[in-house]
Amino acid sequence: MSTLYAQPQIDTREELATAQQWLADGKYQKAYVAFHFHAQEQQIPLAQFILGLFYQQGWGIEADSKKACRWFEKAAKGGIPTANHFFAQCLQNGTHQSADFASAIHWYQNAANLGHIISWCSIAELTMQGKGAPKDPRKALEQCRRAALMGSIPAQLQMGRFYLHGDASIQDPRQAAIWYNYAAENGSVEAYYHLGVINLNDFNDVTGALNLFETAASQGYLPAYFPTAQLYFNAPLSDETKLPTAVNLAKAYLWLSATIQLSKNEKELRDTEKMLKKIEQIMPKGWKKDLDQKVFEHLSAFHQN
Repeated sequence: MSTLYAQPQIDTREELATAQQWLADGKYQKAYVAFHFHAQEQQIPLAQFILGLFYQQGWGIEADSKKACRWFEKAAKGGIPTANHFFAQCLQNGTHQSADFASAIHWYQNAANLGHIISWCSIAELTMQGKGAPKDPRKALEQCRRAALMGSIPAQLQMGRFYLHGDASIQDPRQAAIWYNYAAENGSVEAYYHLGVINLNDFNDVTGALNLFETAASQGYLPAYFPTAQLYFNAPLSDETKLPTAVNLAKAYLWLSATIQLSKNEKELRDTEKMLKKIEQIMPKGWKKDLDQKVFEHLSAFHQN
């Protein structure tokens, strides 16, 4: 569950303060040397964890997932909650040794007990699949639910995924929608996209799906761009002109233009090109400059990097 982790608590002890400031300032080489000393010579668990992050993220050095795992193991044994979670991921994925699901569950459990609540959902994933523990989809739901009920957005998203794509015995789009709604209410843009998928594919609510997709797209969630554009493109034609309405035409152009600049999905890009050609054949030429400016402003706001 990449990125679904709590941020490490920064150690304010004097011996690490300078190294932490160097890291914050992007002075990676000086920070690395200092953290390596504290991790290797003084065996400080937080320094070991941050050294693992250096190798995981490639901060000023070549990323090395195996070295990251070894440092996370040391930090995990020193009681760093997120290090427990990351080390469990290493064991689950077989990053630095053969995969060991039972041991992964052990370290996820340690992380959860130390307050890293999303680790419950990692345990749930393995329980859902019967890896390292007997397969028990309903037990898996309960394991992840405890984190979701504590307000964890990643856990709420995971509950939605379980109900939508998990074991056939527990699939339930309405339950998935409930959990995605919780995540959306808590500020998850991704959740709006998944709700759009459910409304479109399971509830046959095209209008609702379009509103949800566009909510996600308008906040820069790339996977929502194409379905938003597609629904505007396929919207009912005007009764009078038998052509797309001005709003639908403009919106389809906007989201197709954004899609074609960022998408890496080949089929999606082919379909986008075909739709754009059709739109440009009927769209007034005077619209293009203004609409292209709106696309530029949107992409600059959300995807300038």
